[in-house]
Amino acid sequence: MLKLAILGFLRDHPLHGYDLKSRIAALTGHVKPIADGTLYPAIKRLETAGMLTRRSAPGKVAAPRHMLELTQKGIDHLTWLLRDPEDLTISDENRWFTLLAFLRHLDNPREQAIVLRRRLAFLSEPVPYFFDEHGRPAAVDDFDDPFRQGLLSIAHAKTNTEFAWLNATIAELDRHT
Repeated sequence: MLKLAILGFLRDHPLHGYDLKSRIAALTGHVKPIADGTLYPAIKRLETAGMLTRRSAPGKVAAPRHMLELTQKGIDHLTWLLRDPEDLTISDENRWFTLLAFLRHLDNPREQAIVLRRRLAFLSEPVPYFFDEHGRPAAVDDFDDPFRQGLLSIAHAKTNTEFAWLNATIAELDRHT
């Protein structure tokens, strides 16, 4: 998820490390804040792999800053990550949202629709949160507990909203292919 976020934000435009960290935190920070000890080694690995470069740029107030830019190899790798995401990226909501934030960089509408169809297929196989004493999936009405009712109601509403968006977006993408 971190590699995808780094490559995706740098595909938008070059950034220095602090701005990159701020953008990643805004996208995923509510889930897992990004520490310098995680971000900067990841940047270094991508740089060593030839996916990004650094250049000096004048600072706004003081010393020059190191701007990070994607290379063609980085762009190609991002495209590959977007075109063929891992199953975990499709099924995990936080990873999915990170992928979705950058799916526009996959320029082919047919390929975008394929990724969205994978998410739609995943959502079509519901996984229950709770089970009754016989091992059957429990529904909202099976609980007197307002908190579990709330959890299930919210999850159901989110899923319905995502279904509607996915179907509408896939239909629109199909019109362009």
